[in-house]
Amino acid sequence: MDKILTGISGLDEMLNGGIPKRRHVAVFGGPGCGKTSFSFEYLYHGAKDGQAGLYLTLEESPEDIIENMKEQFSDFKDIDSLIDKKMLFVEQPANYSVDAIMESLEKRIVENEVQRAVIDSSTMLKAMFEKESEYRRTIVEMFNLIKKLDCTVMVLVEADSSEKEKVIFNIEHYVLDGIFNIYNLDKGDRRIRALEIFKMRGTDHSRDLVPFKVTPSGIKIYTNEKVF
Repeated sequence: MDKILTGISGLDEMLNGGIPKRRHVAVFGGPGCGKTSFSFEYLYHGAKDGQAGLYLTLEESPEDIIENMKEQFSDFKDIDSLIDKKMLFVEQPANYSVDAIMESLEKRIVENEVQRAVIDSSTMLKAMFEKESEYRRTIVEMFNLIKKLDCTVMVLVEADSSEKEKVIFNIEHYVLDGIFNIYNLDKGDRRIRALEIFKMRGTDHSRDLVPFKVTPSGIKIYTNEKVF
């Protein structure tokens, strides 16, 4: 099976070689867990390796995301260069309709041979539907289309809480191929970020809950450490 290396320190080891190609993976977590940083770094490493990436934002402006990521990952000095070279795209759809979102995705993937994409977030997409059944049918159709376009996607999914014991499974846990659950856990007088690979179809993977940090040079997952 072909796999896509995320480039995130420790994650490819947990995945036994990366994300299976053309799969769709949710990055699920509450406020402040690091969902944006996690998915942006996935695109960044792909762009540096010659795989064009698209960050499709339905919430923050592209300018704010770029500025925040340049500050977060201050050692990534070539973000602007990758954007100028059309290896990294951060965009919003023309309007907030399902058709416009699909058109933005398909156009950019086809025209620029985008192999990695991030959708931020499914929560905003879900708000466009009155019935959950309509949302479920639409995202299945959307990801079936993207899969045919040879693109491997991360989808940000907002949780109501950043604490592990309060996680409520969303529809994305059942529909998508993989789930990264990330948490902001209480540890004495501080919080610690932690990750688990909840599922990943088509490959074996670590099932450990492990700590990670977001550093200026990228996310560091400590695969041999325990959270508590």
